[in-house]
Amino acid sequence: MHSFKKISLFLFSAALLAKAQTAPAPLSPAPLPDEKILSLDAFVVSSGPDAKTAFDLAQGASILAGNELRLQLAPTLGETLSATPGVNSTYYGPGASRPVIRGLGGDRVRMLDNGVGSLDASNVSPDHNVSVEPLLVERIEVLRGPATLLYGSSAVGGVVNVIDNRIPSAAPATPVTGRTELRFDTASNERTGVLALTAGNSHVAFQLNALRTETDDVSIPGYADPSNPENKGTLANSAISTKSGTLGTAFFGKAGTVGVAVSQYETRYGVPTGEPIEIDMKQRRADFRAEITRPFGPFKGARARFGIADYNHAEVDETTGLPNTTFHNHAYEGRIELSQQDFGNLSGTVGVQTSRSDFSAIGEEVVTPPSLTLNHAVFFLESYKVDPSLTLQFGGRYEAQSIALGHVRTDLPSYPGYSAATGETRRDHGVSLSTGAVYYLAKDYSLGVSVAYSQRIPSAQESFSSGPHGGTNAYEIGTTGLSKESSLGLDVVLRKRAGFITGSVGGFVNRFQNFIFEQRDASFYFADASGTFEPYPVPPDTSYLPIYQFIAKDALFYGGEAELTLHLVEGTGYHLHLDLMTDYVHAEQTTDHQPLPRIEPLRTAVGLHYENERWILGVEARHVFRQDRVAPEETETAGYTLLNASVSRTIPGRLANLELFLRLTNLTNQEARVHSSFLKDVAPLPGRNLTGGVRLLF
Repeated sequence: MHSFKKISLFLFSAALLAKAQTAPAPLSPAPLPDEKILSLDAFVVSSGPDAKTAFDLAQGASILAGNELRLQLAPTLGETLSATPGVNSTYYGPGASRPVIRGLGGDRVRMLDNGVGSLDASNVSPDHNVSVEPLLVERIEVLRGPATLLYGSSAVGGVVNVIDNRIPSAAPATPVTGRTELRFDTASNERTGVLALTAGNSHVAFQLNALRTETDDVSIPGYADPSNPENKGTLANSAISTKSGTLGTAFFGKAGTVGVAVSQYETRYGVPTGEPIEIDMKQRRADFRAEITRPFGPFKGARARFGIADYNHAEVDETTGLPNTTFHNHAYEGRIELSQQDFGNLSGTVGVQTSRSDFSAIGEEVVTPPSLTLNHAVFFLESYKVDPSLTLQFGGRYEAQSIALGHVRTDLPSYPGYSAATGETRRDHGVSLSTGAVYYLAKDYSLGVSVAYSQRIPSAQESFSSGPHGGTNAYEIGTTGLSKESSLGLDVVLRKRAGFITGSVGGFVNRFQNFIFEQRDASFYFADASGTFEPYPVPPDTSYLPIYQFIAKDALFYGGEAELTLHLVEGTGYHLHLDLMTDYVHAEQTTDHQPLPRIEPLRTAVGLHYENERWILGVEARHVFRQDRVAPEETETAGYTLLNASVSRTIPGRLANLELFLRLTNLTNQEARVHSSFLKDVAPLPGRNLTGGVRLLF
């Protein structure tokens, strides 16, 4: 019955697009008039140097910008994107949340900061936040499905590229532009101030970004943990304090641009695991970007990006004020992309990428030994236009990686499968191949199909973890003998960009060999008092940690997304839209057909949106179905419906525009728990909340 409902939703979405088709013959996609350009015609810069529109991509993509981005903003990147089709979050309380794309997260979703890796430790553990401040972001791009050719084996699940203009991308139209913003909310008593300022002329530009945020523990409906009824109505240890600042400059010439930026991000947030732990995170970062727009030799242009960061965070025991463990990551990443001169109907890009991560941890709860990871890669992407209605895309990537292990702890009990030795070095290489096609079925219709083979090299955490981790309240174990993870995926997406109905409907299938994931040990637990592994059951009043081990099994993922807009009213300077969304992921081990852990259930949403020159009004309902298809040792999660509403008013001025905004979320104060979160049983989403503020644009 559940499967019938899920399939019916996707068939209904596809039928809506098909019903709107009026021209059966394949045609070249003519450009739309400016006033009718929709989100499908926005360029996706994450797709390569020759940026394509979402309409012209062979795989699923979403762009969050402008009013849509401002309405979805949340304290973390994961929660900001959690309403995007195909994207969920690891929700580790209000302070830490990382995106999950089609059931894949961690080291399979590549986090980019203006096209370069985030250079933090957010892929190491779900309690580690991404070192990106959403309120300073101008645009977020999400590529669903393998993007390994451009960004490496850790992009097998997809890419999230956050763009904040810290290095100005274009010369400013006026000497000074910018925005200031003050915002608050009622659920966490948020107090936030934002400043973004751009100054310059046609030759040089400067960018200044700054932010300060303070919140208290967030309000929740009922109890955080129903089995331990304490702190009713409040999620204890969930407050946040954040500071962020950036200074950048760029120079513009006839042959191209060059720019640099320095930034600092600091945040301190509670981890609501029941233990009094706070994360104190800091990152200092420098970025360089250069672009040649004038042809040279066999190339019509080139682009280089480089980022270097000094990252550390401490897991602080609030009782003593002392850090249990301090993590450090000194890292850099650079890439060069060269756009080839067109050779007939053939165009493309070749590139190289290199990265280095010197990761270490010091303290009583060191989970992963120090490691030095080096990764080097070469790649190419080609596009061949067969005729005006069909474009073929293909490419490949080769990368080599080495992980040199530092000192391994010897004061912990041995666990089966863990045998790492100090000084061990693991060397691997991987190959990724992809091919696809974009077929223009009719005017304003495109069909994208892509097939990708990817190899992912196990991370240091998956291979060498061993020890208690206060941030996750678990004992984590790696497996040193893990093989490379390989996947073969098919992605199909149908898009329509004009008419009464616009949007996209897509589906995917991805089969993995040696899929690596954390599975809870059902036989043993770690006893805190004795420091030994003991068999279940746990005696009463015993302090213990559950054991999670990285293991590998073959796996199958399939599902899809649909995102449609019904243009109910389109007038001069105003419109009324009905928005529909649904997504679904099925994931299981093919060895024994057991469900994989932390896979979100079917989700649906419907919203009504009105906009004119002065007002923006919206209401929406989002329903998440019950997840009763769970992995061993995993609990079921109840379904829920969230009702939201928003309103903003723009007051034009001679020198600046003033914008007043209000957003109400979870109007019915319903208890909602995120199944993809490790903390779902003890940390529900916030209750009824009113977010408001004032924004000055000049």
